[in-house]
Amino acid sequence: MSKQIYAQASLFRRQKLAENTISYTPGPNPDLGCFVEEHATPYNPATDDYNVPPFDKPITSTKATAIYNMHTYWSKKPHDAIRQYIRHYTQLGDLVLDPFCGSGGTALAALMEGRVALAIDLSPAATFITKNYCTLVDVAALEQAFAELQARVQPEMDWLYATRCDRCDGKATTAYTVYSYVFQCPRCLEKVTLFDCVEAEGGTAKGKPKKINACPHCFTRGHVEEISTRSERFAAVPVLVSYLCQEGCKPQRGERRHNDANEKKRDFFARYDLAKLAEIEAREIPYWTPPERMMNAPEDQERWGMLFRSGVAAFQKVTDVYTPRNLYALASLLNLAEPDSTMRFVIHSILLNASRMYRHRTTGGGGPAGNISVAQVHREMNVSQLLESKVGDMKRGFLELSFEVFNEQPKVIISTQSSTNIEVPQNSIDYIFTDPPYGDKFPYGELNFIWEAWMGFRPQWHEQEIIVNPVQGKTENDWASLMKKVVQECFRVLKPGRWLSLCYHDTSEGTWQLVQDIMAEAGFISETSETSLYIDTGQKSFKQLIAEKVTKRDLVINFRKPRHDELPQPLTLSGDEDAATFTQKAMAILRETLEAHPGSLADRLYDELVSRLVRQGSFERHNFDDLLRRVAEPVDGRWYLLETADQPDAAESAKEETAAARLEAFMQAHLSENPDETGIHFSDLFEQNLYVQDKPRRVLKEWLPEFFFRTEAGTWRPPANKEEREQKAALRSTGTLRRIKRFGNALLEGVPPAERDRPENVATAGGWIRQCRRAGLYELGRALYEKGGFNFADLGDEDMLGVEEDYQICVRRS
Repeated sequence: MSKQIYAQASLFRRQKLAENTISYTPGPNPDLGCFVEEHATPYNPATDDYNVPPFDKPITSTKATAIYNMHTYWSKKPHDAIRQYIRHYTQLGDLVLDPFCGSGGTALAALMEGRVALAIDLSPAATFITKNYCTLVDVAALEQAFAELQARVQPEMDWLYATRCDRCDGKATTAYTVYSYVFQCPRCLEKVTLFDCVEAEGGTAKGKPKKINACPHCFTRGHVEEISTRSERFAAVPVLVSYLCQEGCKPQRGERRHNDANEKKRDFFARYDLAKLAEIEAREIPYWTPPERMMNAPEDQERWGMLFRSGVAAFQKVTDVYTPRNLYALASLLNLAEPDSTMRFVIHSILLNASRMYRHRTTGGGGPAGNISVAQVHREMNVSQLLESKVGDMKRGFLELSFEVFNEQPKVIISTQSSTNIEVPQNSIDYIFTDPPYGDKFPYGELNFIWEAWMGFRPQWHEQEIIVNPVQGKTENDWASLMKKVVQECFRVLKPGRWLSLCYHDTSEGTWQLVQDIMAEAGFISETSETSLYIDTGQKSFKQLIAEKVTKRDLVINFRKPRHDELPQPLTLSGDEDAATFTQKAMAILRETLEAHPGSLADRLYDELVSRLVRQGSFERHNFDDLLRRVAEPVDGRWYLLETADQPDAAESAKEETAAARLEAFMQAHLSENPDETGIHFSDLFEQNLYVQDKPRRVLKEWLPEFFFRTEAGTWRPPANKEEREQKAALRSTGTLRRIKRFGNALLEGVPPAERDRPENVATAGGWIRQCRRAGLYELGRALYEKGGFNFADLGDEDMLGVEEDYQICVRRS
């Protein structure tokens, strides 16, 4: 192509982008480079003064928002949390990139903050969802489109879900039908549905009574015989119908079962519910449906299979994921919906909940949980009602978006491609927030397969997917090789001095180690904050809930590209330390965490260990359970320090004493020159501590109270006499102050304190409050008084008044 023709094409694209600020393609977007050139602020090292410190606040957020609930996606991050990172690191108009955009949380957060977004993902389903999330929609127009679609499809929906009310014999609509697989009892040989089994106790699991599904026939005869779901399984059959009467019955909702005690209900179940299903199955669906085989079809077992368990996934084609009725309903809707319309996005969002993967629960239903399999007891939801409910969700979401997005023309480009080659200029991106694939934990290719089959996309992109998948022959090395290319691209396009925030939660110590090394090899510098950063939504993904060591919060680690004039950091890769050094470092982190957070759950301790070691570039493969048991013991699922592990080793004690001697010399010199002052401000002590060559592992604020006293002015002073010096030495040698901290911190966090950390009596508790006052641990002193459960009235009048005085001082200063 000549330069003139190229220039004309480039101008045309620029004009096109100016008219439509959302540029999306289901393949590689040819406008990507033009878009960046159009919106990027050129980087000039001579004038660049960007110097933003790392974001340092853990975030507790929620997924229960109208925007979040518009469309499900695997391992989805709340946009409200990402907004806080974008707001911290960027300014209006800056370019924000997510090379693994998923459902578009980063792009959406960027638009809400008035930034320009670049969203890239290999999966067409992911970029399709991202495009629709980033498109501002007229809610009135959506209501009109739904009304028109509903009017056209309603006759077929009425036929598909028609039934009769067994109370008034009038017309009714099926709300949902419950299906259950059938198993054979090994004792009485009767075939029973899992739905009809009796919940009973049978045997033990982990020392506790085990709940089992018992054969109802045997149970009535006094026997408890387990129906194992691992035994031979027969076809799923309808067992319950929930319907809505259209003739005025109150309540409107009624219910009947296949084996109902009421003869009329059983008769209606057979005459109207089972007969309707047979009528639908006998009719050919007149609309297009996905022809693709599922990944667990026998001929594809060697290529796929990550998500499928033997005997659980009972379908060979995409159409098998649906009952004939719901397949008919969905095909009808998609046949009538306008191509590339918001209504197709709405229909797309109910595809999984309309499938046989929707689980039945006595308290309600539940969507697919991070895998592709038919639930043993599942619900066939009314597609028309699902769609109506989802339109309501979408209206609320789009309405909220119309208020949240910074301007009426959000600027975003979306490209469906690999991020191993991002065709944009180097030093052009202002910030990157991304949530990369977690080794073998989320096989997006398989998880997105059903969506993409309905969209008409072929799965060729799976060959480029960054994943550990032994079924496909993809190893950790393959994952690391592709991840390295993406990280190198991120380093190339990011402006010097700017930040990349990596949100990651993986149970595999191996991939954590690889991530750490990949970032270092690319040239990124890790933040050095002592704070463990995470995004905690409270609501966990299925993978997070069931995994043994998964970090149940999403850890975030910030990496910075060196400034143009910054000397390269020495490259430290995992494995540079010997095993003993790593073990000592890891055990020290666990000890320190349990000092501050006694009674922590194992996943919180793993969070802290991963976060701190990866930022130090020291994370290595290890046996976490073994490490934890070397320093702590479990009590009712919570972990407490072993008695032998709550004191620092001799080398650490020596480091603290050396550092304290330096600080005391500084204090004495300063106070002798300034006799009007009673103490030294913490910031001055912190500055002096920076010059300590061999620093203690514990941070200054942790060990300072064990050597010095807090004044009423909030400053620090050294011991004034031999008695005070001996008092501090005794606190260190006996570990009393550490014990006070553990007990007080447990009270603050609302967890049971370890028995050995409790004060022996009320007099000891009163003494501990005095120590908290003198050490400046005012919040702990207050917690001891208010939450410790001690009756200080049992003390003598003088001692009780002393405790009250110490407590009041703690209240005023906390």
